[in-house]
Amino acid sequence: MEQERRRQRRRITAVAEEEPRSVHDVPDELLRLILLLLDSPIWLVRAACACRRWRRAVADGGRAFLRLAGSFHLPAVVGHYHVRSCRPFAFVSSPALPINGGRFSLDFIPAIKDWMVADYHGGLVLLRKLGGSLANLIIVCDPLTRRYQGTRHPSEKQLDQAYAAGAFLLDGEDGGISISNFRVLHCFHQGLRASVFVFVSTADGAGWRFLRQSTDAGDCCGHVAGRVDGSIYLGLATGKVKILDKSSLEFSDVDLPIRIDRSKLPSGSAFTVVHGAGPNPTSPPTTWIIHVHGDALEFFRLVRGGGAWVLEHSIPQLSEATRGLPGCHKVLKWRAVDVIAGGTGIAVVSARAGYKRGWLFSVDMGTKELQVVPEDRIKAYHRTTRTFTYMLPWPRSVLACLPP
Repeated sequence: MEQERRRQRRRITAVAEEEPRSVHDVPDELLRLILLLLDSPIWLVRAACACRRWRRAVADGGRAFLRLAGSFHLPAVVGHYHVRSCRPFAFVSSPALPINGGRFSLDFIPAIKDWMVADYHGGLVLLRKLGGSLANLIIVCDPLTRRYQGTRHPSEKQLDQAYAAGAFLLDGEDGGISISNFRVLHCFHQGLRASVFVFVSTADGAGWRFLRQSTDAGDCCGHVAGRVDGSIYLGLATGKVKILDKSSLEFSDVDLPIRIDRSKLPSGSAFTVVHGAGPNPTSPPTTWIIHVHGDALEFFRLVRGGGAWVLEHSIPQLSEATRGLPGCHKVLKWRAVDVIAGGTGIAVVSARAGYKRGWLFSVDMGTKELQVVPEDRIKAYHRTTRTFTYMLPWPRSVLACLPP
């Protein structure tokens, strides 16, 4: 017994005589786990710049470490591009990440007031011009580097009397995306036929490629509902959602358990993808699709692991759900309902009764609680028909420091 006490005293004395521990004594594996908890690419880059060891901890993991960090956290939201019924579009900075919005107003593009935002992906913005002598032009720009490149529509004979439909930004052929490495999928309609082209930009050059021609007038014709794990989800007024295969560039149907009886309502459907934080810091983000048809809304949640969509919540009549909200007038039925913005865990719903003043409601995607948008925020959504969220992309690589 006495010998055991002596051994315990020696262990306590040895621990007491050790030098104080610091962050530099944290094992490499534990350090990487700590860095994975940083939920902003800005913080991760700053941590990598703190010292050589921390930078090597990020760089040694390669792209796999950065992809893993990006899968755990939503990118930092810089602001939103508001597409409006009257030109020009506007960029509204996020209050959670105060950044000078001048860089993102795209003022480096000539005659920017004549352009509209068509898509956003991976830090790049796609612009289209609807009228005038430059109606057959598109521009892809990088607000961070203030660089851009434009191209005309493909001059193919099969495009005679055709009109431009959807245009979508895609990753480059190597899976990366930058102002010199991207693709644009562009669809043109002529009667009941659809011609699909892809513009490929690489370091070796750029140009259009004919992809396919189909007799499906709905091919590539719809609005971008959003992106899930980098794949485009396309919403159709007919009540369908399609997903674009990133390798074959073919659209296929998404199985949504829609419960709304669309035959009773003449209006079309609209879909919006909304992302939110996961249930805990190391869980992937939660993703929903909001389906709007008439005065009804449905909320579908993606089941991670299985890839299935489940109906999580529904609002049969928005007019009934908003009737008791403070400051909201009693309306028998909203005539025009649309989701015009989808932030991090929040959706903004626009509702209008006839030609009277419209109302804006915010939906907490976690609780599905409805609130009237405050007056001080309504001005930012003036005549907004939809928004594109600009997010700081996670870095694809970090170079390790050279040994001294």
